[in-house]
Amino acid sequence: MTNIEVPLRTYEHRRMGFVCFEARDLARSYADSQLAHPGDSFGNVFAWLWERDRSSAVSLFADLLAEARRQAPTTDKEVTLEDLVRDLRFALHNTPLSHHSAYQEVEQILKSEVPRHFGGGTNI
Repeated sequence: MTNIEVPLRTYEHRRMGFVCFEARDLARSYADSQLAHPGDSFGNVFAWLWERDRSSAVSLFADLLAEARRQAPTTDKEVTLEDLVRDLRFALHNTPLSHHSAYQEVEQILKSEVPRHFGGGTNI
């Protein structure tokens, strides 16, 4: 694997573009099916980040949830934290995080830390 170095601002733009793109698809499919599958690309990036910087992985997940809510076609079918955490497992099927014990840890940490990104609310 080849690594490249980019300025932080460029990285942040690329990261948000990725989140916005994945959130758009997530919001559309959730409105139709109530399935909050974030996509395999998101799962691969999330798993890679999880192994390197869990705080960044949690932040990426919170950004995806916020953006999916913003892009939801209707307000009555807003993606919930519970659904997104549950369905993240589908996106992690090609990663070590798909194993039951590893995913239990991911699930626990996301449920406890993501609310802080939303002002500490528990109804997200």
